[in-house]
Amino acid sequence: MIFLIISQINKIIWFQYNSTGCLTCHKTPILKMNDSTYILGSLHYNNNRLRTMLIGIKVKTGITVEWYKAWTSNPDLNLDVSALAKVNDTLIAVGGGHGGCGSNTNCSFFGLFNLKTQNFVWAKYLSSKGMVSSIAYDGNNLVLAVQGYDASSRGAIVKTDLNGNLIWAKETYFGCSRNDNYTIIPENSSYVIMGIGWWCGSWQPVIYRISLDGSSATLIRGISNNYRAYNLIKDGDGNYVLIGFWEPSYQAFLSKISPSGAIIYSKRYSANNGLRFYDITLDLDGNYLISGVTKISSTDYPIVIKINKNDGSVIWARRWSGAPANQAHNQAKGIVPVKPGKILTSGYLGTSVESHNGFIAILDSSDCMNSFGVNVSDLTLSSWSPSITLSNYTGINNLTLTTYNFSISQTPSCSVVPISDNEHKSCNYRIYGSKGFIAIKSENEINLKIFSISGHKVKEVKIKEGKIKIEPGVYIVQIGKDKVKIIVK
Repeated sequence: MIFLIISQINKIIWFQYNSTGCLTCHKTPILKMNDSTYILGSLHYNNNRLRTMLIGIKVKTGITVEWYKAWTSNPDLNLDVSALAKVNDTLIAVGGGHGGCGSNTNCSFFGLFNLKTQNFVWAKYLSSKGMVSSIAYDGNNLVLAVQGYDASSRGAIVKTDLNGNLIWAKETYFGCSRNDNYTIIPENSSYVIMGIGWWCGSWQPVIYRISLDGSSATLIRGISNNYRAYNLIKDGDGNYVLIGFWEPSYQAFLSKISPSGAIIYSKRYSANNGLRFYDITLDLDGNYLISGVTKISSTDYPIVIKINKNDGSVIWARRWSGAPANQAHNQAKGIVPVKPGKILTSGYLGTSVESHNGFIAILDSSDCMNSFGVNVSDLTLSSWSPSITLSNYTGINNLTLTTYNFSISQTPSCSVVPISDNEHKSCNYRIYGSKGFIAIKSENEINLKIFSISGHKVKEVKIKEGKIKIEPGVYIVQIGKDKVKIIVK
């Protein structure tokens, strides 16, 4: 009799499209629901980012692609996805778009998507706006944070019901010219928004509250000195955590801010010759998980970092162990914990912004990627105190989406999977146990180590196929990075 428990290793899937695209171009299109993780991304149709189509991929635990779809739109819009929000176990809200659409100024879209039918219930677009950067469900309605379209445009906050009917929409102004709203967080008596304003020569982040009826807005905290902010979350202690990078030096930063706007701590992070933070979420233990990128020589490497919520210190930092040949433009843009010690991240790898393939990786925090050193220092944030002004905004129209057929190929990494209760296999070997021995059949000769449950090495053999005699007991068998627990009776 044999009983095996699999120590799940890292698993990676590359998505290669028949047109270029990025799985998570902008921010966080990952949503964990029940036993599945939903990822919505984009195809850059015919190498043209102005004709982008939405793709949807459902990934069950263990990474199995169950379905994927794409849509084109009428009018012809850019459908890059930036945000997802759960409404219930069937419906999710989707938002996105893209700035820099040239003469086509209708670049923002949002809609309600049915996961069971795998289609949109309805979709809308906003004229003269650049992108729905964040979408949230407050328990009754949808609220959207919208970036400005170009250098002279204002962002917007939009509230609709679940049928897409407008409740109110406000343009926002808190900069010298352009201002972008990046993140929206529903609270009991208001919505908290993080944006960045172009203040006559540099980007300045701002955190503010807007009332539930959209009639007024108040400043929580403004930050000067050229900091590019990418995301804001509310942690388990009720504080706000802001991430991004300092533009002049490309050093990442994280700031923990109280609900009143006081700085609890602020840290700068540097590594190699560049480090950027793009997305942040809470790990299952309440600490901060961050995805982003570091640069070594001329190559960008996707990274995942875990940061202590109490003091901003780095618990661990991992970078992609390697990139495909001739691909130097690589980013990790989305992150979510899927179980204790397991993290799902997604992003893209490619040669340029316009030419890349998407990836999904389930990471084991202990050995999934290469560790790298991060220098941490205290950071003093200078205050910026803009007034937040609101004005009415109109221009919400119906959007028609048409299913677009395409194909993807996926290349999974090796992983140990069960065949039955007493047999497991990987890409190139099978292992099973019986009375008095452990048997293995491999394509190539491998180095196999057997440890007692206390960690003492019992045997180490080089074997391609055969039986290893062993006394009854509980053992840990290691083949490369794969480990399985075996009970032999």
